[in-house]
Amino acid sequence: MAIKIDKKKRTLSVDGREIQPCGLGYMYEYEECAGISLPALRRAIAKLEGKKIPPFRSTPKDRDLESVSRRNADSLLAGVTNNVTFCMRENIRPEFITVDVNDRGDLITSFFIPCDADEPSFLVEMTYPHLEFQGAHLVRYRYWDDPGPKVPPGWDVDILLPLRRMSLSDIRALAVVLVEALSRPDTPMGPEAVQGLCHGGAPESLIGLEESDWLEVKSQGYDLNAVENRIELAQDVSRFANCEQGGILVLGYRAKKNRHGETVSKFTPIREEVAQVSRYRSTIDARVFPPIDGLKIQASQQGAGWVLSILVPPQAEENKPFLVHGAIVGGKVEGAFISIVRRRGEASIPITGPAIHTMLTTGRALLRSRADEK
Repeated sequence: MAIKIDKKKRTLSVDGREIQPCGLGYMYEYEECAGISLPALRRAIAKLEGKKIPPFRSTPKDRDLESVSRRNADSLLAGVTNNVTFCMRENIRPEFITVDVNDRGDLITSFFIPCDADEPSFLVEMTYPHLEFQGAHLVRYRYWDDPGPKVPPGWDVDILLPLRRMSLSDIRALAVVLVEALSRPDTPMGPEAVQGLCHGGAPESLIGLEESDWLEVKSQGYDLNAVENRIELAQDVSRFANCEQGGILVLGYRAKKNRHGETVSKFTPIREEVAQVSRYRSTIDARVFPPIDGLKIQASQQGAGWVLSILVPPQAEENKPFLVHGAIVGGKVEGAFISIVRRRGEASIPITGPAIHTMLTTGRALLRSRADEK
């Protein structure tokens, strides 16, 4: 990708396509620039500012924290002038994102995060997991009680970005995640909070969450034309119904294995044709018994694609176990079989024969005691 910033006209050219500035200095509409390659933008900014920088060399995601901490904020921000800014028109904060290159050739991004909490420890604690996941580092932060007219108090942050094959949209995604993290400090993360995040205009907020007893993500939707996929969907949902706390299944995200399990690593929106709420509901209703109480299926367009989530609230113990009509045994569909599964961690386990027998005998004993009372 060829990018050039014209110093006189202040235009930004991307592969020959000229983008006009939308404000003072070098300010451009984000929507026109979202796909810009960061390595190419790095070269263009360095040329604009007359900096000689080393060639692009990808840094690992797990950049050595000690080597970064040894370089203080002044050295990391040397030469940063915040010349090039991208503005949002979507009523989603941050409203402006600045990208610059320091004297060493590192990429630095800066933006403002509205936040009522002014404790530095709170900022570091809430942002660190997301920054660490992306290989980025908080370099400097300043709290403003009164940043200006109609602007709430909050944090000005400067962040060291990893040198990787990223685009401007990746910076925006990180910024949105941090804004969400600081705006919901008192909201415990759980199925309902996750459903609100992935449909609330900031789907990238889920990145960095670990799959668990109550959370599972999939990068693709289910092809419900195939009977084996209908059974798989019913099993995936019934797993949560058979757990104590319920859970949520979200389609449109990829998970990546790590030493602790699996972590949501990328937002991968699905096609509209595999995000039909009515088909998912009818499949679950036809395959899972008894019916799941309070089942909430939601689909929404996010960016270039769709996200679909299936929220299963905690179910009454007397309704368990939830059964699935059909099973897949040895890769073959067995339509006459009944399967019973539940979720543990990021994996699923079958309910054992002894456990089923215990449930049945307990149920019989309960019915007998009620009959005796009458």
